[in-house]
Amino acid sequence: MKNPWYFPGSYWFPVAALHAAITLPWSVLGQLGMVPAPLSLQTGLGHAHEMIFGYALAVVAGYTLVPGSARKSWILLGVWLAARIAFVLAPQGSLAFALDGLFVLGLAGLVAPIYLRASKWSNRSVGLIVGALAAAAFAFHALPPLAVHQAVLAAVLLLSMLMFFMGGRILAPAVAGHVRRKHAPIEHVVQPGLEVAVLALLAAGIACLLLPSWAPRAGAVLLLAAALLALVRMARWHFWLCHDQPDLVALLAGYLWLIAGWTLVARAVLSGHPVTTALHAITVGALGTLTFGVMLRTQMFRATSDTNHLPWAYAGVLLLTLAGLLRLGTAASGALLALAAACWTLAYALLFVLLLWLIRQAFGRIGGSGPGRGARASYRRTRQDARRQRGA
Repeated sequence: MKNPWYFPGSYWFPVAALHAAITLPWSVLGQLGMVPAPLSLQTGLGHAHEMIFGYALAVVAGYTLVPGSARKSWILLGVWLAARIAFVLAPQGSLAFALDGLFVLGLAGLVAPIYLRASKWSNRSVGLIVGALAAAAFAFHALPPLAVHQAVLAAVLLLSMLMFFMGGRILAPAVAGHVRRKHAPIEHVVQPGLEVAVLALLAAGIACLLLPSWAPRAGAVLLLAAALLALVRMARWHFWLCHDQPDLVALLAGYLWLIAGWTLVARAVLSGHPVTTALHAITVGALGTLTFGVMLRTQMFRATSDTNHLPWAYAGVLLLTLAGLLRLGTAASGALLALAAACWTLAYALLFVLLLWLIRQAFGRIGGSGPGRGARASYRRTRQDARRQRGA
């Protein structure tokens, strides 16, 4: 069995969960004037920055970085942490710009080439999306405020593309395997044609939404088409047969939030309303539930070989779903926004504790007697694995 530090998610995921549990609710409560908060977190753009380029990209790093790349991964984590501190202290400063840029360039440099070498365009899209997210991070610091809102819109929709692809690659085989164990027929699993079509529609939709004149309305129509095809993909999975698998229910809930998010953003654009509230269906709803489910499911499998070893733990998705619903319907209610932030905090505090427990369990499975001794032994094994790979 591989030692826990061999997998970047073992340390990226708990850090991301802790950041989500503290910084993002702190920003919401700071904007409401309920608690003191740094000026950087008292704006909607500051909140969006830490949601996208802080939390979301930390989860992306933990999931996409190559196992066994401990040294590079730990250095990148240090840069990420320094960028978070610099942004909180001086969001407009050159140090925050430089560290943010160094982090996203490092992440893109480690992840994008792996996927760009893939033979299928759907797999290559991951490298392109990560590269585009790096460009959006630079745009956030370099562009004037009005253009920054466009960069945030693009970044959220790019993340939704990544969630659609990665979530689908996890769900398709897992759902199909469960459905077949129930002796129910299922013909369509990955559905590469639909997958490529949705990714293409989303890419074209993002491009149109960033253009002036009639283009945003065309982009909204493309988002609606993507939502419809994604719903067809889910229906072909017979997802309703997975009601007895908490891990799959959690991921399917996130997938449904994606579809709802694209639909709500399209509706806002077509009606001429701001998309800010609608985007929370993607950030709080889809990003919250999908990343929660992926991090918990991944670590639970590595620690126990059973993705439903603690089925009650996926109840955190209910808290995140409630947070998403409250955020969509409470634009003018500070008390309910605070309740949404509390639900988010509780879910991610739970996840943080569970991830630490699962890491300890994983150390126990490889023979470590206690976290300190297990960590040192695990580190030595990681270095040995890396030497063997270089020798090969």
